[in-house]
Amino acid sequence: MAQVSAATVRKTGRTIATKALIIQEYKRRLRDNIRSLNDNFVHIISAAKINMDDAAHKNPFGRMTEYYTLKNEISVRASLMMRAADELYKLAHDLKEFLILHDFNFLSYAIQSAEDRAEKKLDDCIMRYDGIRLDTSSIITDIDRELMDHFALRH
Repeated sequence: MAQVSAATVRKTGRTIATKALIIQEYKRRLRDNIRSLNDNFVHIISAAKINMDDAAHKNPFGRMTEYYTLKNEISVRASLMMRAADELYKLAHDLKEFLILHDFNFLSYAIQSAEDRAEKKLDDCIMRYDGIRLDTSSIITDIDRELMDHFALRH
């Protein structure tokens, strides 16, 4: 029996270590993709600045060369930003999958707490309904009594 518990502890330790490694990998992917988005955006903004160098603008070939160079650089950086955004989308999907597959305790706790809240709310509604029903019946009884006392046909 001691071997079973030691194996279980070892397996649980491995599971925790595996989860920790997976979470570290997710953090690394998130950090790298955000850095890629930020760096490429900064470079696109810096490439969009107008160069005021007169020597480059006097030569029409220099202007065209600069235009096509900047156009291609911005296109490449935009595609790198799209790749990073796609990787972030995949990361979000992987995180959802990880949470669904590896965190059953969290899910069962969330379901249980939602059921408890719903049950409490139902009990509260039933108590309020009973109170309103009793108030309504007492009002109806009072109205009937008043009608009988004041408007009854007397012989």
